[in-house]
Amino acid sequence: MKLDERHYWLGFNIFHGIGAKRFYHLLKIFGSAKKAWQVSESKLKQTKIPFAILENFLKFRETIDFNSALVRLEKNLIRFIIVDDEEYPKNLKKIDSPPPLIYIKGRILPQDALSIAVIGTRKITPYGREVTERLVKGLTAYGFTIISGLARGVDSIAHRLALGNGGRTIAVLGSGLDEIYPPEHKALAEKIINLGLGAVISCLGLGEPPLKGNFPSRNRIISGLSLGVLVTEGATVSGTKITSQFCLEQKRKLLAVPGPITSSFSEGPADLIKIGAKLITKVEDILEEIPAKGRSAFGRKITDRPKLSKLKKFNNKQEERIWQLLTDGGKHIDEIVQQIQLDPGQTLSYLTQMELNGMVKNIGQGNYILA
Repeated sequence: MKLDERHYWLGFNIFHGIGAKRFYHLLKIFGSAKKAWQVSESKLKQTKIPFAILENFLKFRETIDFNSALVRLEKNLIRFIIVDDEEYPKNLKKIDSPPPLIYIKGRILPQDALSIAVIGTRKITPYGREVTERLVKGLTAYGFTIISGLARGVDSIAHRLALGNGGRTIAVLGSGLDEIYPPEHKALAEKIINLGLGAVISCLGLGEPPLKGNFPSRNRIISGLSLGVLVTEGATVSGTKITSQFCLEQKRKLLAVPGPITSSFSEGPADLIKIGAKLITKVEDILEEIPAKGRSAFGRKITDRPKLSKLKKFNNKQEERIWQLLTDGGKHIDEIVQQIQLDPGQTLSYLTQMELNGMVKNIGQGNYILA
């Protein structure tokens, strides 16, 4: 197989020991990843790479099977993009030493530049759930892409709400894309990809487990992809705090929702507000922090959503119940059946008629939103 420049970027990514800063340093010295890969041992020593790493790299470059690595990616339907590619996220490219290469399933689109990271505790409370739902629905209605980490709690709720409201979302993993973590969110990751409403990405190669040491780099990417980081609920010491620190370093907007003082999960946002985070109680507070130019280019106003009075008259009370249920956000048909307690066949019939009348829209996989 004839190797090109991109293959060598992949090789450096697979090798453990040469991170982003060291890789960019090699590019600056040798001019390309290919030349850096093929250069002699004596010249590599002049770059001051630590001896142990250099020794391991010299062995690695002699034994790596590029064809096998590419076949494995293809088998898992995974692509990789490098920082020079057009698809590489513009926001992420602007941070110091961005990941040279990211693995991706799904698609990152230009409009994803208008994005907010929504993060918080894995042990979400009813209060945290309520404010996360309210703010994510509003952000999605304004056209924001929701960025999060596919974790339990706030992260998964943010992803689901974005999808349920027909919005876009990007999930960033702290593992390889073939090692979805937590495993119970594999279906959620597949939903993001299959609906065509976002992407699942990682800077870690296939087979990389979700080790604790991988999550700071993942949190750095979550912040780097976004114009701002919204913390809805979290403890004082947590991954949320680490992401917030990256947010400040990257000069992104730091946003935090105040919570009840009786809850330990309100301490994280409270601490952030003390050091200057924007206090958020409604989506309009977030819009004040995002440049109007970005909103006019990509967003739309919540008030543009069709009002009940402007819709065609309901044929029956069941259609009205379904419509009212969907005003709170998109729902899967199973959830609609459960909440309005109708026969599944009847519910599908009502939804089909409402779709024909322009009231609702099927966005795929049995998920419905208001049209």
